[in-house]
Amino acid sequence: MICPHCLKTIEDGASFCPYCNAYVGPGDGPEHTEFVFCDGCGARLSPHDRTCPKCGRPAPGILSENTAASDLAAGRTAGFPRLTQEQIDTEVPHAPASAAAVLSDAADPNETCVLPAFDKDFGIPKVDIPAPVSLRDDAQPKKQKPKRKAHPDEDAYHKHKRHIPKPLIVIAVLAAVCGGAYWFVTADPMGVMPGFYDQFGQAAKTTFPSRQKGEAAEKESKQEDASEAVQKETVLTDDQLYTRLDGLYQTIVSYSDEDQIGEVIDSFNNGYLRTPLSTRQELSQSAYALRDQIKKTQDELNNLKVQDDTAYAEDIDHLKQLAQWMYERVDVICQSWDISLSIPDGESLSARQSEILAPIAQGANSALNQYDANVSAWKPQQRS
Repeated sequence: MICPHCLKTIEDGASFCPYCNAYVGPGDGPEHTEFVFCDGCGARLSPHDRTCPKCGRPAPGILSENTAASDLAAGRTAGFPRLTQEQIDTEVPHAPASAAAVLSDAADPNETCVLPAFDKDFGIPKVDIPAPVSLRDDAQPKKQKPKRKAHPDEDAYHKHKRHIPKPLIVIAVLAAVCGGAYWFVTADPMGVMPGFYDQFGQAAKTTFPSRQKGEAAEKESKQEDASEAVQKETVLTDDQLYTRLDGLYQTIVSYSDEDQIGEVIDSFNNGYLRTPLSTRQELSQSAYALRDQIKKTQDELNNLKVQDDTAYAEDIDHLKQLAQWMYERVDVICQSWDISLSIPDGESLSARQSEILAPIAQGANSALNQYDANVSAWKPQQRS
């Protein structure tokens, strides 16, 4: 059968529902249908229950004055007398108050202990709060600090806090960090900066050896620049010009000696297929150095200041052409060195030999032949 109260399936012929403890037997059932609640766990009980089905505590009003406490402690509750209707009526506790009743009994907000907020915009007057006094009658008075003047909008029950804008805090922190870093670098309290500078200088020399100049080389360079500036400003006479041209011719011819271009050619033939890369780099320095010297001679020829009607104009052009042919001879060797030095360690140099020698095969013979054919005839001769 189905319980008409909780709609759960129960046994046929049962008088009470085992789920909701409602009377489901024939007739109208007991006159009193209110539920009883356990004093121990608060579970809902039927008025006819003698013990709580959850905690086993006797139902309210089931014990009499003659019931022994030992029986209750021993759990012998089967012999407890069944409650009569009169006992049920007298022992049923009052139902607890509903939530609506509790809310309706709320105190008057004006009578609560919430302190009023002090805000001049809302017109709430301030209240003078008396200073706390000692609970002891014989307490000695202490010196009180002068009271801080309260802000007009300050809450008397909370301490006044000065709020510092966040941008000012960030600026102050950054200034402190930058100032500390600058002081650490300039003052160097740990003595690490000189060593750091030395290591940096050594690393720069290793990485860029051609850009590092000593004090002597730097002074020599400045002197050469000064002499070039003097040359640019001074117009040479024919006698002075011949002396200069004769010296420049001897310099150009010296480039074709065995200790100049001969060394460059020998270093190339012996080293462009060598490994490791450091060996090729060392052997290639002579070619690059000679090319720079020839370029310097060309610049000196181009910067000569001569008279407009000088008799050595043709000699100047001849020397410029000889210097150009010599430059081309050395430049093709440097181009081949560039290809060889671009091949890293581990790769086969023999497989790329034709690629390395391509610049020399294309331009070296032409410049060499023209230089050899004209170098003797183009020597400057003094003219009266």
